Amino acid sequence: MTAATRDRRSEPEDDDLHSVRWNDRALFGTFRGLPWWAAVAGTFVLAIVGTFLDLSADSAVGWVFAVTFFVGAVGSVVFVERRSMFGPVVEPPLVLAIVVPLVVVLTQGLPTGGLASVGLKLGKPLIDGFPAMAVTTACTVLLGLYRVIKQRDPNRPTADEVRAAKRRPRDDD
Repeated sequence: MTAATRDRRSEPEDDDLHSVRWNDRALFGTFRGLPWWAAVAGTFVLAIVGTFLDLSADSAVGWVFAVTFFVGAVGSVVFVERRSMFGPVVEPPLVLAIVVPLVVVLTQGLPTGGLASVGLKLGKPLIDGFPAMAVTTACTVLLGLYRVIKQRDPNRPTADEVRAAKRRPRDDD
């Protein structure tokens, strides 16, 4: 190797000292991503707002919930640190199961009557929100897989370096 050629794994340049590690980055850019709890909290907040607006407008979960839920969940996968993607990727079913019944109880009160009445009162909004949850979950999983495949360690050895290391004789032989 010549002196003009710089080794990939050598000491970073002065400009590189202030950059964010690859595992702490969001999907795009070189800025630090959100911690997992902040990304999940953002999804919960947007889902609560969308559910509240939908339920106070016509007593059903509709497009406002679907849009805010989708934007919150996909946004959390885009802006979370790469190393913290698991929570935001798997959150859509959990957010739906927690937020919708909670907002139904807070806006319309605890259902009265028998078990069937309570089940219908809390279950119908969950069923109405299922298509939005299914589409959102599919998008977050695909986006998470994309990030895992495309955002890899830039300092990992190349295939040629791995082959060369396997061919080298060991010193202890």
